[in-house]
Amino acid sequence: MGVLGLHNECPPTNYSTDEAAEITEGLVADAVATAATLRSVRDTMDALAALDDTVRYVVEASGTAVSPTGDVDPDKVTSAMKQVSSTYDACFRALDGTVGQIDLAVGQYQSLQAYAAAALAKGRDECYEQTLRQLGEGGFTGMAQARISRLRKLRVRVQLLQNMEEYGHTILANYDFNAFFMMFMQPMRDLALASQDLYNEVVRGALVAYDVLVRVCDLNPSEAAAAGISE
Repeated sequence: MGVLGLHNECPPTNYSTDEAAEITEGLVADAVATAATLRSVRDTMDALAALDDTVRYVVEASGTAVSPTGDVDPDKVTSAMKQVSSTYDACFRALDGTVGQIDLAVGQYQSLQAYAAAALAKGRDECYEQTLRQLGEGGFTGMAQARISRLRKLRVRVQLLQNMEEYGHTILANYDFNAFFMMFMQPMRDLALASQDLYNEVVRGALVAYDVLVRVCDLNPSEAAAAGISE
């Protein structure tokens, strides 16, 4: 199991050659899924940071180049608006590959559900599955589905924001700062919440998986000693 993975089998050290090859495939799929999930969270954090930079320059522009009556001094606003445009673009460029990462993760988690079912059919990991169910996790499928659900929610938030990119350029070009804040505050907040929810699920799922894995895996003597477990 990877550091934050959900994989339902021990590393293939005590299996036959054929089983070891099969288990390796599952471990790889788990690592790919987890890495893609974490990269999706990273992308959204980069986007949020870039938009905060944008807010900084919008505030500076409105504070130094817009009079109390709302008149805009184009000369004063030009420099600040260059920074606004650059950081605003950076927000969306951070999300250019995010939907692809999310789809990759979802596909791998779906494959892992089928893999787990096949492993159970072959008599492997029955204790692991039953322990997960006893803990109220709905088995391996339940854990995988929880992660898939949050990935899909994040994808919707990313796609919604991406659809707003050109409109944002328009209102910024018109120095309509009030409209900018009103339009982007809610979707960016929703993006942040979905990102946090997904990351929390990654950590929670990994902790559950690790706890169960330690309970049901056979440890060799050196591993048991390292873990402080007496034979």
